[in-house]
Amino acid sequence: MTRQEVVIKVSKISRIIGELKYEMDLGGKIEFAALDPDFAHIAEWIKEIHQYIEEEPSPVLYRLVKNIGFTDIIEDYLSSHAENIDAPSADLLEKYVKGMHALTRLCDSRRTEQKGKYTDLTETLANKEVATLLDRAVDAGLLDSHYQPTPKAKSVNLKIIAYAVSTLCKLSHPYSHFEKQWHKEKGNRFSTSRLPKRDTSYYDSTKALYPEVDFSNFEVAHEIDTLYTPQSEQDIENLYMELVKYGYIAPDTPLEAFYGIFNKKRFKQPIEWIKNQRQLAFLLYTAFSTYNKQNLWIKGECCFRINGRVPHRACFVSGYSQIKRDGLLDAYDVRLKSICDRFNHIDTPEASPTTSETQRLIHTSKLVFHSTADEKKKFAMYSALIQGEYIAADTTFAIFKGIFDETEFSTPVKWIKKQAQLMYFVYLAFKKDNPFDIWVKSVYCFCMANGKKPNRESLHCNFRNFIQKGILDTYDTELKNIADSYVYNNDL
Repeated sequence: MTRQEVVIKVSKISRIIGELKYEMDLGGKIEFAALDPDFAHIAEWIKEIHQYIEEEPSPVLYRLVKNIGFTDIIEDYLSSHAENIDAPSADLLEKYVKGMHALTRLCDSRRTEQKGKYTDLTETLANKEVATLLDRAVDAGLLDSHYQPTPKAKSVNLKIIAYAVSTLCKLSHPYSHFEKQWHKEKGNRFSTSRLPKRDTSYYDSTKALYPEVDFSNFEVAHEIDTLYTPQSEQDIENLYMELVKYGYIAPDTPLEAFYGIFNKKRFKQPIEWIKNQRQLAFLLYTAFSTYNKQNLWIKGECCFRINGRVPHRACFVSGYSQIKRDGLLDAYDVRLKSICDRFNHIDTPEASPTTSETQRLIHTSKLVFHSTADEKKKFAMYSALIQGEYIAADTTFAIFKGIFDETEFSTPVKWIKKQAQLMYFVYLAFKKDNPFDIWVKSVYCFCMANGKKPNRESLHCNFRNFIQKGILDTYDTELKNIADSYVYNNDL
């Protein structure tokens, strides 16, 4: 067998194991007969790869084998689902797991033999000083034992490591040597990556690996960019009073600080926005876009904070665009629109969130679900979920009602079925009244049987998978009836 054939087989095994892992994540019964036909050969291929590596050592192949992954997960699945797996498939997986463990041990042994020879470093970097400094990143889990980036390493992490090592070792061109080392010469160059503005924990922890390095020249200071408005100070003060009154900005926000977001010389600090980011995007565009179109979102990043963090510019764009695409510019948050209109001297009536279904504040909360149902209809749904053993039997109606009202919310409702069923139920029952942030609300309002929060990304991905397979009407008919009854009753 040639080296090329080995690489192809490793690639096929990785794809098949990835498909198995995906099916396990969905939580249903795995149909082994429906898997790629090559599934029947994975145990045989592992033995052949083992034999090849024994005869032809290769650091590249060691990395490829390690990247297959999920061996322990498959082993756990075998032990916990033995009764659901047909005998031939179980035997094949057992042989694969055993062979994979042996292959991994062989690769680890060969890597240990090569330790200290710097064979995994490019010519410029192949010395003890560089290797010793890179070992700090290896210990931190950012680089593997071959000094290659792990999945945990972000581009900014690599940029910091390269800068620090190049500085200490007095290397010219601090990034080019490491872009070659990490195979980034032709694209995805980390040297151009931007420094984080929001979550800086992983950034600061990487800098802490090299305390002897002065990073002052590494970090670029960002200039203050404030909003322009032709309105008077009285208009600004009126805007400030209404934003405080209706709970859009923190109640302890100083008026002088609010004046500052319209004047660089008076700027003191960003304003703490206590609603969600999409509502902030709505404010920025509705109140200030006329005179700040060119740098509106950049100014929003500079002038506001959400939970102490810099807002995300791309989320500004996508959030406002979604409101516009859905035709909700006049109905998304009617109170906020009214405040902005008054600031711009537009004569509009005071909006009330209870005037009609089309005039309600669509984004009443990012955390709990909006519902047009009365208490009787909510109780009917609660009872059906209890009887169907979808939620924990000790869930009281008071706890259940909390997912519709932040003031009554006390604890998440415990969902005792699979996460895919939770996703299915939430979409069918609540999507109509909650066009935005439905998965965010699911993570806040529900927890799984083990007490852990649902995985937001998994909820979204599973939903897309349901749409692609066309099973929204058939996945769980009992759960669909519960959701349909609730939605139908709401339409009455």
